[in-house]
Amino acid sequence: MDINTVVNVTYHDILRIKNALDLSLEEIIEVLGFYVFEHEPTEEERKKMVVPPIETERGPAFVGLRKIKFGEGYRCYFYNPEEKRCLIYGARPNFCKTFPFTFRILFNKDDPTKAKIKMDYTDKAIEYCPGIGEEAPDIDEVKWILVGKETIEQMQDDKVLITKWNEAVKAGEIEPSVKNYLITLLNLEDQGEDN
Repeated sequence: MDINTVVNVTYHDILRIKNALDLSLEEIIEVLGFYVFEHEPTEEERKKMVVPPIETERGPAFVGLRKIKFGEGYRCYFYNPEEKRCLIYGARPNFCKTFPFTFRILFNKDDPTKAKIKMDYTDKAIEYCPGIGEEAPDIDEVKWILVGKETIEQMQDDKVLITKWNEAVKAGEIEPSVKNYLITLLNLEDQGEDN
């Protein structure tokens, strides 16, 4: 994994990892990275983001799995280099589940209530994934489209939550801290809103 790659996580991912590993609030903070911008992102940069940044005590930040130094590069907190495997495979984030694919919604021009999901390779997949090519096994496209649909729905949920969070921060209704953000997520789960 290169230093610029962030495995984004949605709040669904955070809660799934927390529950699978039975993590406390402090342990959740330990495994997540809150990657702060060196500058305030422009409107153009924000439009390109798959997951919008949250307001934190240090400024707008992407929420992703923490990366740790490994040799000359970085690796995911949950990657075991000796065994070459993910330590949370069953609870991994949707961005990991869907790799090497990316999904987007294509709306019907004649009927905007109808849409289909388009599946492509991610830029990082083209660059790094050894499983892409002539010898790659066939995939079950119907299964992958359903995975893509679920991922898009959860990303949309996340965008709504982040928008509400950022608006509450701007209005001075909530203190913009990583800890408060995670407490908000845990409260959502307790209220049964993560179903």
